[in-house]
Amino acid sequence: MKNIFICLAIISLSMASNIAFSQVASPYQVGTWPEFKSCAISYTFDDGCSGQFTKAIPLFDEYGYKLTLFTITNPTDGPKPNWTNLQNVAKNGHEVANHSDTHINLGSATVDAQKAEIVSSQDIINSKITTTTCVTMATPYCAEGNKALCMQYFIAVRGCSGSIESKTPTNFNNVSSIICGTLGSVIKVKDFKTKADQASASKGWLVYLIHGIDNDGGYSPLSSDTLKAGLKYLKDNNGKFWVNTFGNVARYIKERNCAIVTETSATESTISVSVTDTLSNNETFNFPLTIRRPLPDGWSNATVTQNGVAVSDTVIEVNSVKYIQFDAIPDEGSVVISKLTNTGSELMGSLNNDFNIWYRNNELKFSIPASCLPNPILTLYDLKGSKLNTFTDLMITNRIGSVNLDRSKYKSGFYLLNLCDSKNTWSNKFTLTLQ
Repeated sequence: MKNIFICLAIISLSMASNIAFSQVASPYQVGTWPEFKSCAISYTFDDGCSGQFTKAIPLFDEYGYKLTLFTITNPTDGPKPNWTNLQNVAKNGHEVANHSDTHINLGSATVDAQKAEIVSSQDIINSKITTTTCVTMATPYCAEGNKALCMQYFIAVRGCSGSIESKTPTNFNNVSSIICGTLGSVIKVKDFKTKADQASASKGWLVYLIHGIDNDGGYSPLSSDTLKAGLKYLKDNNGKFWVNTFGNVARYIKERNCAIVTETSATESTISVSVTDTLSNNETFNFPLTIRRPLPDGWSNATVTQNGVAVSDTVIEVNSVKYIQFDAIPDEGSVVISKLTNTGSELMGSLNNDFNIWYRNNELKFSIPASCLPNPILTLYDLKGSKLNTFTDLMITNRIGSVNLDRSKYKSGFYLLNLCDSKNTWSNKFTLTLQ
């Protein structure tokens, strides 16, 4: 109980400590980042410049990544918010967040003036964007606002001190970001690659700050070709880099640091696990944590449910140890790991998490593991092990494969995708959502 109270106190004040208060029972491990990737990267965009909507968002949609749009709700100059556009991008999973009401300098404003700016902009954003609640802010001019006030409304506030954050920022009221474009320190493709590699080496959180795209009149414009090349580098090395919104990364960090994972029962074929945290607001802190445990002796494969619903899971091998790795949301119900008996040899093989899947429109895309031999075969199964389709004519460019998947032939739900060459099989589960 003492650790729980300490954790709650730290969160309510500032989440300023690097000490991990999680209570994860052996042999379970919680990933520093989802899928046990090396680092987190967030792309944040300020001021609603037109190129963000015409150039940047389509690029992020193409690569399957999500970005954050820090929005001024009543700017005294510059573009007014296009709420129809913002509503559409929010529905697609991008984050619409707070950049104040009129773009005042919070660092030189009274606490009452700061509160007026924050409350006004929060009320407007939450009335316009109804798919989610605004939980983050970027302070105008990177000036830190009153900590107690900001932490009352936000789980994280972005500044721009120009450094890569550690796996847990020392000050969630002033999370560092790096300015991109002609007036920033990240301008060329090589700069994006270097920063990403530095973040991977430090296991940290890299936050980019971008305004203008191409010639849209925004501050410190960044070439859309450069932005695209940087995203392609991340996708080509998808096993290292977790790219997500500023808010989702902050959620993951705070949940990870206060996670409680306990095995509650086990039989020869099932294992029950409790996944909770000491955070009080489950409506805000609802992002899945990546967890893994070694497969028990005699288990070659497994599948995972939470509260009776299948979750994203995979079997991976790390240092000759085979793990079941899965995503679970704290406080969302019991997790059950079930032994999976393969129905045929096609489901056997070397299972690897360097095989990632994303689906948009009728196109199924996937990353090709570096060790995969030429001319692989892709096979689609349901979770009972029944083969649904085999794709042999794959389109592969720069280790990204794609096939056409006619959604009219399938139902919404979880599916298993196998990628096979003459030596190995890589497997991963993905969700097919039909509108």
